[in-house]
Amino acid sequence: MTTFIYTFGCKVNQVESEHFLNRAETAGLQISDRPEDADSIILNSCAVTERAVNKLLSLLRKIKRNNPDIKLLVTGCAAEMLTEKLKESGADIVVTNTGKKDVIQYLTENRDFLAPIESRTGLDIGYTPMKSRTRAFVKIQDGCDSFCSYCIIPSLRGKPVSKPMEQVIDEVKGLISEGYREIVPVGIHVGKYGRDRGENLLDLLERLACIAGDSRIRLTSIEVNELDERLIPLMNSGKVCPHLHVPIQSGSRSVLKRMNRHYTPEEYLEKTRRFKEQVKDLTLGGDVITGFPGETEAEAAETEELIRSAGVDFLHVFQYSDREGTPASAMPDKVHSSVKKARAANLRELGEELKNKTALSMRGRVLRVLAQNDGSGLTDNYFEAELPADCQKNTFYGIDVREVSEQSFLKGEVFPWTTER
Repeated sequence: MTTFIYTFGCKVNQVESEHFLNRAETAGLQISDRPEDADSIILNSCAVTERAVNKLLSLLRKIKRNNPDIKLLVTGCAAEMLTEKLKESGADIVVTNTGKKDVIQYLTENRDFLAPIESRTGLDIGYTPMKSRTRAFVKIQDGCDSFCSYCIIPSLRGKPVSKPMEQVIDEVKGLISEGYREIVPVGIHVGKYGRDRGENLLDLLERLACIAGDSRIRLTSIEVNELDERLIPLMNSGKVCPHLHVPIQSGSRSVLKRMNRHYTPEEYLEKTRRFKEQVKDLTLGGDVITGFPGETEAEAAETEELIRSAGVDFLHVFQYSDREGTPASAMPDKVHSSVKKARAANLRELGEELKNKTALSMRGRVLRVLAQNDGSGLTDNYFEAELPADCQKNTFYGIDVREVSEQSFLKGEVFPWTTER
């Protein structure tokens, strides 16, 4: 059997799909680089927005229409909530999140696995080598119980569960010994890591920072009320990247309350400013949602003001998407789609402006950059940099930034990086 894997959505899905690839090869399946050359396809789905679900259903119908004999397996968050609709759209096999670790078994046996997420007893996916050979995602956590009023994920991913700290450390040691230079701990809600086990994220990061080897750790999304000042020396040491992604969602106190987000704009500003002041070259990313039910022009303006005041460098903008069964879906005063779209366009334009402004401020700085396989690299603080063609992939270099492109690519003199710098 030859199989191809489509991956939708988050970094957790990406690492789970790598797990599928490794399991498929172990089981003797051939991995296709093109869906049209496969006789089976695994679709690792996302259901965080209505658009993500519609994209999946449309792709299922298209594949089946063009090749009625192909075997289609759907797993992931859409499988938790849409079994019948997936079958109607062309899925032959549906596997819920609880059965993800054994997806290849269900594919070869041609059978469904429909146990609900509530039946999960732990975190199953372990050591997963990544084929990129520069960055390795390590799944340390799954699930969320924050219950933001707009979010359906707690019902699809279940309560928070964490991988034992010693197991994470062993996996990271193995990945570094194999040559990976960037380690990215991932989860559905990384900041809740360890709470089900009497452990915590900062203890884990401190342990990971002590592992020998020429590597760096990149933290993914973390909530503002989970920021711990123990992160500051770790970032200044060079072991943890000086980049934070701290979701904003709204800059309006009233909207945050309706969203069931447990912080105020003032708390966001105070905490992120402290990190910006104390961590050299730190950049800040954030998510915002436009057009939440009842959002007024004044509340939208408060969001723009917070983004500017906090000095956000990388902005991700999403239009509010109604998810049936969430408290927000029952709220009145829904914002018209044209208004949501216009507000999102305005914030995306602002995001590009702020990103370019920060990139320009990097001129004259010397930054460490990890070479990738396409003539570019990624700095510790998350900017892309242009590298000479002879730079060796998966190797650290220094760049003395001289220029910035319109796309905010950094350019400059590139030289071998030494730990003495």
